[in-house]
Amino acid sequence: MHDIKPLLVFAAVLEQGSMNAAAAALGMTPSAVSQHITRLESLHGVKLLRRSTRRLAPTDAGRALLAHCHRLRHTLADMKTALNNLKTEAAGEVHLAATSGMVGTPMFQTALKRLQREYPDIRPVLHIGDRLIDMQQGGIDIAIRGGEHALDDADLIARHLVSWRWQIFAAPDYLARHPPIERPEQLHRHSWLHFVPVRATLRCAAESYLLDIADSMPCSQLSAVCALTVGGIGLSMQLGGEVRQYVQQGSLEVVLPQWLAPVVNIYAVTSYRVQSAKTEAVLKILQQVSAADDRSVAESGKTTDQAV
Repeated sequence: MHDIKPLLVFAAVLEQGSMNAAAAALGMTPSAVSQHITRLESLHGVKLLRRSTRRLAPTDAGRALLAHCHRLRHTLADMKTALNNLKTEAAGEVHLAATSGMVGTPMFQTALKRLQREYPDIRPVLHIGDRLIDMQQGGIDIAIRGGEHALDDADLIARHLVSWRWQIFAAPDYLARHPPIERPEQLHRHSWLHFVPVRATLRCAAESYLLDIADSMPCSQLSAVCALTVGGIGLSMQLGGEVRQYVQQGSLEVVLPQWLAPVVNIYAVTSYRVQSAKTEAVLKILQQVSAADDRSVAESGKTTDQAV
């Protein structure tokens, strides 16, 4: 940038016709303008201006340089316009990362439908995966994250969306084939599925129980845990908000609903506080849809995924 300013000052001097006029137009002192011209001439070893009592005129070298200065100024103006458009026009690609479990939720799908309807010029690019990724290296604009490691990077900016509780689920078919589960101690007798090992403190009134399942079938995707649980393979601990529709459809039942597991906060995470218009539009829809989701659950009187 230090090499660019003298070039812009030089162009202003020729356009204004004098050092004083250029200084007034640029908000500088005449002395500072003169120093920029002297620096340019010293740097390139050529005389750029012929000074007369009435007006400054360019030398041959000055005329050649002036043409380049004009192109530079137009390029800078175009760059400024392009950057401003990125901030003011809600159009283009937005890279959105989410877990495989989140993708199947009505909340996430409603947000995508609203985005298609309200901002047809925004093209979401979905990055679906259940492991934390480096947002900047991965080119991610927004990541929907939850859990204890969601905000490990101090540079991330988090906007809270919802709070969902871990709960234990099983298919009605699975429960029908086994004795009733009335106490958390009985959970160890069952088949389990997991994405992360099942270890959580369950609380019921004044009681607490550390559930630590040693024998469980690992799955590399959250959506696979859900699908296999619905299929009656075993029990699993999942976020209530991610499987609420399966409970409503009767495909899953909450096991020991009176025993409460921890709550997980879900965030829309970005790498920068100031966003382009297209990213802000997606963030706004995510926040509005998640707030509506919270209200809907509260009004229905159901506690499947509430942080109660």
